[in-house]
Amino acid sequence: MILIGIVSIFFICLLLGVPVVLSLVLASSIPILLDPLVSLTQMSTIMLESIQSFTLLAIPLFIFCGRLMNLTGVTEDLIYISKALVGKAKGSLAHINIVTSIFFAAISGSSVADVASLGRVLIPAMIKAGYSREFAATITAASSTIGSIIPPSILLIVYGALAQTSVAALFMGGIIPGILIGLMQMGYAYYYASKNDVGNVNLDDINLGENEKLSKLIAIRKSIFPLSLFLIVIVGIMSGVFTATEAASIAVVYVVIVAVFIKRTGNAKQYLEATKRAAMESSIIYILIAAAGFLSWVLTYYEVMDPIIQFLINSNVSPSVFLLLLTLLYVILGTFMEPTSAMLIFVPLLMPIMESLQINPVVAGIVTVMAIRLGTVTPPYGLSTLMASKIAETNVIKMLKHILLFVVVYLLSIIIIIYFQDLVTFLPNLLID
Repeated sequence: MILIGIVSIFFICLLLGVPVVLSLVLASSIPILLDPLVSLTQMSTIMLESIQSFTLLAIPLFIFCGRLMNLTGVTEDLIYISKALVGKAKGSLAHINIVTSIFFAAISGSSVADVASLGRVLIPAMIKAGYSREFAATITAASSTIGSIIPPSILLIVYGALAQTSVAALFMGGIIPGILIGLMQMGYAYYYASKNDVGNVNLDDINLGENEKLSKLIAIRKSIFPLSLFLIVIVGIMSGVFTATEAASIAVVYVVIVAVFIKRTGNAKQYLEATKRAAMESSIIYILIAAAGFLSWVLTYYEVMDPIIQFLINSNVSPSVFLLLLTLLYVILGTFMEPTSAMLIFVPLLMPIMESLQINPVVAGIVTVMAIRLGTVTPPYGLSTLMASKIAETNVIKMLKHILLFVVVYLLSIIIIIYFQDLVTFLPNLLID
């Protein structure tokens, strides 16, 4: 009854337009009114303890790093590199879009930042090459989902903190699934380009190269900065030299040095604006974590998940079937809720079930993030889709056909990972003791 009451109040508040964080607080405050053993002081203490995690410090640092990277002109560099790699393959502009998203993911970890930065360059170029506005917008939004799987990923850091799972293992586990999604999207893009006979244009329309030989040499030079940053973060974490949080702080220092003393880009006003935006984005996440922390404590205190756990155990649900159900749940939630909010509410609730079924926590984390990130593509929440449609000067209704096809491709990737879990665990087992 307590679970039903809390969930009902939460969703009623959302439907009434109450902000997510206030909805969480109102829903979880029921015990304060009805139970003399639960007080406001206890609530505030638990909320503060929820954000006192060294791992969570990586979130504002990586957000700040991504903001600073945008001042270095790295977006154009990544497109240039992708152009040199893809060459003149059928559907080259679509492939460049996807490959650039993979590279961009290794820097920003943000799907929305991916669309905002890359879409303004690649969507107009794709439309000029003959792709429909709807396809150009959809592939930009769909490929942006890779940003939450390829490290460093903000959502993987949040999951690691909530599930008490190694962030380093999650980072390593996300590399192959991220590449898998990219390859499957490229396969569909090739089919689309072949079927509609589009994409056969001079790649210099993107205004990022002189000639074939020279462009590859320039691409190598342009790759030094983003590649070195990725290696500093990943190799450092993987080797145990520093934690994810320490890696984030080193990344910020490295980007500042390169931006100020080597590339000499940006000015004091731009750096101040980047700092403000990073602080605002981080504060929103921290407030959500605090509110969700108390909700999780309430549900644990009253043992509301015990009957569900016992039911699943007695029903002999297999780990794979549970992960499929988990995928369905998070896809639905991601369609209507901001991914971080949905994870903060449901990951602590579902952790006891996954532990009882002995599901690998790294696999569960990757499946969770992949499934919930799909919500940035699917309407009505589809923030990445809305942004891409605006850039392409179209609307979501016209994009629905392509959205559904990319959703099928994405879900197929998740199913492959659920039934071939070595794709996730191979690198963590190989590289992390």
